[in-house]
Parts: sequence; C-alpha cells; structure tokens
Amino acid sequence: MKFLLKILFFSLSFLSISAHAIESLNGFLVTAYDDRFRVLSPEKYKTPMEVIIENKTLTRLIGKVVINNKVVGGYTSIESDKYLKVLVNIKKGDVLHFIPLSPAFQEVELIVGNKIYEIPPKK
Repeated sequence: MKFLLKILFFSLSFLSISAHAIESLNGFLVTAYDDRFRVLSPEKYKTPMEVIIENKTLTRLIGKVVINNKVVGGYTSIESDKYLKVLVNIKKGDVLHFIPLSPAFQEVELIVGNKIYEIPPKK
C-alpha cells in the first residue's frame, strides 16, 4: 500500500512540475484552433525569444511573424498537428504579431506579460 502511495505522489509531483514549466515559458506559444488562437506569453522580455506556433487546425497554416511591420524569418507553413519555432529579437516598445494568411484569421498580437489569452476570429 505504501508503495502505491509513493508512486501516486511521484506522479502528481511530476505533473505539477510539467505544468509549471509550460507556464514559465521564455517565449510565446501560439496555438491555432479552427475558431480561435490561444497565446501563452512570457512574463518578461528576453532576447532572443522563441515564438512557437502550433497548428491544431485540420489544414495547413500559412502565416508570418512580424516585428514593427517587418517580416521576421520569412513566411511559415505548418502542417496540421505540427509546430514551428521562430527566433525573434524584441525589446520594449516593439510590436510583435503573428499574421495568419491561410486559413485567414485576424492578426494575433503577441504581448509580453499577459500570461494566457485567446483571440477569437473576426465575424
């Protein structure tokens, strides 16, 4: 019985550590769904910073990462259930967006310090 309790305790501790690691991300995690985008943002500015774009739609996602209206790293093409990392060098005052082109959604502004937020599509 004690052995089972130890296994249960260890499993719960591991899950807690994993969840904390995701929330203390040193970059952006942008997840595309069929009807919205979900953004997990870092607490502080850090350079270089990763923008991880995850495609949870049923089609290929094509878009671009933009800093101050300038494309960073070219255009992105991400197959369904895949992800792509883009390194960006940003500082306070810079405006960072992910602009999905196909399927077309509204621009997703990437804001440092906002933790988790969602962007619904334009209707």
